[in-house]
Amino acid sequence: EVVVIDLKDCFFTIPLDLKDREKFAFSVPSVNHAEPCKRYQWRVLPQGMKNSPTICQWFVAQALSPVREKYVDCYCYHYMDDILLAAEDQRELKALEQLAV
Repeated sequence: EVVVIDLKDCFFTIPLDLKDREKFAFSVPSVNHAEPCKRYQWRVLPQGMKNSPTICQWFVAQALSPVREKYVDCYCYHYMDDILLAAEDQRELKALEQLAV
């Protein structure tokens, strides 16, 4: 039995610490530079960064580690924004899915 869970916008659900937000600041210029640029800070992990997939993978691994420890005979793979769960029977798969979600 197999279940695939789509994490959708996984990156946008990982909050940035308050002290790190200024490192994720960006500016938006006004039309024809009529006024100073407006500065904003990301509150969640931005998707376009080079290390965003690594950070996202770390957070998902932390969330799935209790699931993997409890169901050692089942498969629990995280790839990009999907999680694949596999178990021998439907009952075990349902329990695995409920714990993972």
